[in-house]
Amino acid sequence: MTTHQRWVFAFWVYLGILFSIFIAAYLQIIPTEISRFPYYDTVLHFLLLGLAAYFSHQALRKRKFRILNIPVPLAPLIVFLFCIVDEMIQSYVPYRNADWVDLAADICGIISFTILAEIFPASNNK
Repeated sequence: MTTHQRWVFAFWVYLGILFSIFIAAYLQIIPTEISRFPYYDTVLHFLLLGLAAYFSHQALRKRKFRILNIPVPLAPLIVFLFCIVDEMIQSYVPYRNADWVDLAADICGIISFTILAEIFPASNNK
């Protein structure tokens, strides 16, 4: 298995985990014990979406496109767009709430983990 194939595999496994957490949150089956930790929601937003940006950026071989001659990483942008959609959906669900702090944590996590992915050695086909 090549390094790139490992990143793709890791991305799909993580996406499955993230999707499971997403569904659990909307079905209200997340254990209530987690709420004992201060700022757990904000920390989880930072970590979960940051890791999604990291794995997707690696899986897409750090692909970028240019906007006004500025290179923009494709995968983290897609993760960010999904964050926006999720926060919009939450505003319509009675037992969920859209929160600017959560969105800020998402953005900080995406940026931080994208920087880590850029620093990490490029994946190759070896």
